[in-house]
Order: sequence, then C-alpha cells, then structure tokens
Amino acid sequence: MLTYIQINAAKPATKPYLLRDSQSLYLQVKPNGLKLWRMNYRFLDKQKTLHLGKWLEVGLADARAKRDEARQKVAAGFDPAIEKKRVRIAAKYAAANTFELVAKEWLVKCERDGLAPVTVEKIRWLPASRQAAM
Repeated sequence: MLTYIQINAAKPATKPYLLRDSQSLYLQVKPNGLKLWRMNYRFLDKQKTLHLGKWLEVGLADARAKRDEARQKVAAGFDPAIEKKRVRIAAKYAAANTFELVAKEWLVKCERDGLAPVTVEKIRWLPASRQAAM
C-alpha cells in the first residue's frame, strides 16, 4: 500500500515507472515529473487500463475510491472506461445545446436565407431579451 510520503518522494527517472498500491491501482511517474493514477482491469477477457487522474488533483483516498467504484462496475458487467467516455460526451453535448447557441445558429440560418433586415433584428432581440430576464 502506498503512502503520501512514498508518493511525494517519487522522483522522475529517465523512463516511466510504477508505484503499485493495491488491487491493480498504481501511480505512474513519468520522466517529466507528471504522476498519474491508473488501474488495470480485465473486461471481456481483455486487459485494459483506466486513467483515474493526476496526483494532487486526485488524492490517494480518492484514487482508491475511484478504483473501488470501477471494480464494482466491472463486476456488474460494465466497462468503466466506456462509462467515463459516455459521461464526457454527454456533458459536451449538453453544453453544445444551450438555448443561446441554438438561437445563434438559427439566426445565422435566417440571415443566410435572406430574411428582411427588420425580421433579422427582431430575431436578434429574442436571445438578448432572454438573457436580460435572467
């Protein structure tokens, strides 16, 4: 089991090396000094690696908690890497579909379609008035 002292004492070497914790959790120390939490697991008879985050952004206790959560997902029949990717894509999609962005895209389409300038100005007023109301 790793300790904070061992992690802080780990210095970069010419090649990346691993500091192993328990239950396939380890800290990879890269030559540039970056320390990354990773975990190996098997899913559908394939060896896979899950990236849990950077040291200091993800502490030792958090890394162990993430490892336990990932192990539960594997036991339940889910690939934690795919679940992580799905969450990231959903967040990106949700951010791309805000009212303001959709309204701006529609405004560009209206201008491109050649609507009257007065109509375009009225359409421009809609998102601005919505923001002012918030």
